[in-house]
Amino acid sequence: MRRNKTRESTGLVPLLAAGANGMSGGDPAVVVLDDDHAILDSLERLLTPHGYQVRLHAEPADFFSAGLPPVPACLLLDHQLTGGVTGVQVHAELVRRGWFIPTVFLTAHWNVQVVVNAMRAGADGFLTKPFDPAELVDAVAQAVQHARTKQQNDLKATTARLRAAKLTPREREIVRLIVAGFLSKEIADLLNIALVTVKVHRGRAMHKLGAGNSVNLVHLATLADITR
Repeated sequence: MRRNKTRESTGLVPLLAAGANGMSGGDPAVVVLDDDHAILDSLERLLTPHGYQVRLHAEPADFFSAGLPPVPACLLLDHQLTGGVTGVQVHAELVRRGWFIPTVFLTAHWNVQVVVNAMRAGADGFLTKPFDPAELVDAVAQAVQHARTKQQNDLKATTARLRAAKLTPREREIVRLIVAGFLSKEIADLLNIALVTVKVHRGRAMHKLGAGNSVNLVHLATLADITR
């Protein structure tokens, strides 16, 4: 478990590149960024018994320096941080870096605009302090499941792209036309080739992509971005 309550600068600059996160594989993780040490302690005590690896940060710079956990994870993010930095600003930096981690905002100082800004920023949830423990645990569970689903979808897309790399230019062209909704006879006419040739290329493409039927072929082609 990584626990860091450094009192260095709370600004977003400089933000270091992702470094060692000190977490092992296996159990999902909850990363907490909150400048209230009592909240950090209470969240650690609350979440650890639920099987989460809990990583605590009091400052944005330390959070960004540590990088994201290698396991499915979510972020519990205080809205009002020391030094005038807001949770929305931290989340915007996550987006700028291309880092994905489902985020639940926590705050004792909120208004309608804060909620709107958080949701526009892509928040998975918004809880006020003092929070209800059961409600927070439920929000974390949903956010971690979101992370798991994203991880699984990313793996499927990567596998589909690797398989798609084995397609010949003609097979790829035919797959694109199938995804666009053309029938084999229409594809043969468009490409000025025999219908049997289209079927041969289609069969080979399905085999290379691991598609069992036409619907599956379209799904895998979409995952592999064979649409243009």
